[in-house]
Amino acid sequence: MARRYWNINLEEMLEAGVHFGHGTRKWNPRMAPYISAKRKGIHITNLTRTAHFLSEACDLVFDAASKGKQFLIVGTKNKAADSVARAAIRSRCHYVNKKWLGGMLTNWPTTETRLHKFRDLRIEQNKRTIA
Repeated sequence: MARRYWNINLEEMLEAGVHFGHGTRKWNPRMAPYISAKRKGIHITNLTRTAHFLSEACDLVFDAASKGKQFLIVGTKNKAADSVARAAIRSRCHYVNKKWLGGMLTNWPTTETRLHKFRDLRIEQNKRTIA
């Protein structure tokens, strides 16, 4: 995997609130290396490490995309839904921006048959309205 330079700015990450983590009550101890402080009951994420790993993730995605791999973009929070849809449509990726259905990936054969059935019903419905 080739290393590339991604324009990841720590000040922009700080302004965007990337450093705000989860509450200090509910956390996974494996996250300890990535937490730099605790303030007002919230863990503060180490932005330097975050930027490093974000750069590595960008490299992986870039390499996979250049090989023609497909992606599934998921963002089900209300604030992220519109951005997820725009980004996915612009990059011609699949996306989920509403409710995530349990088993959508782990039970893919069933999900896929239901999606095909839904598509067939939609086609049949469109034929009826046209005729």
